[in-house]
Amino acid sequence: MKPMSSETYWLLARAICLRFPNSPVHCRHENPVVPNSIPLAYNAMFFKYVILNGKRYYASRTVGSRRSSLVHIVIPGVTVTHAFGEVLEIFQFSQHFRETDSVLWFARMRWLKPWNGDDEEVWTEL
Repeated sequence: MKPMSSETYWLLARAICLRFPNSPVHCRHENPVVPNSIPLAYNAMFFKYVILNGKRYYASRTVGSRRSSLVHIVIPGVTVTHAFGEVLEIFQFSQHFRETDSVLWFARMRWLKPWNGDDEEVWTEL
């Protein structure tokens, strides 16, 4: 277990509040916005990689390389969405909510965006 970076900690608090609106949390250095909010735990267990469906995905910040950290995510729905990104961190996080203790897994991502601007000449010459 080790402390999260300030940025990861803040993003995790926001993600948990969105995902679990009945169990709001707040960062320890902030005043609670909601009266029943509880302080977010600060430590997590970080992993170099995770294996899903037989494929190993690396966390680029943990291993120091982007090799094998790029992913293609398919989000099902009425319109299927394809997302591409880099796995920055993979961590397991434990939080005591009012009802129970929960162990949650997270991957912090850097999402790629499609380029919608004009093509540069270098690409038309290929």
